Amino acid sequence: MTHENHELSCEVLFEIPTCTNVEILSARLRPRWAGWTRLEGDVWLVAAELADDGTDVVALLREVEAYVAESGLQAIRYRVDGRFHIMEAPPALEHAA
Repeated sequence: MTHENHELSCEVLFEIPTCTNVEILSARLRPRWAGWTRLEGDVWLVAAELADDGTDVVALLREVEAYVAESGLQAIRYRVDGRFHIMEAPPALEHAA
């Protein structure tokens, strides 16, 4: 892995709508991923640092996807490798009565 690739893949940024959501997501991620939170304009950012080889990105995205679904958020925007993506909450399973 080149130094440039390491820089691109070492951090994932999540745009979160409220301070409360930031605190909850940050507390959920911190046992496994170091990072920071910050308000930029009217957007809260939660950053998560990945392992040097980037192998934990799938686990991180699954954890955040679960949080998005549990918190009632419909979708959030996140950036990985310099590109923005939209993470939508998975559809709730509807059970027939």
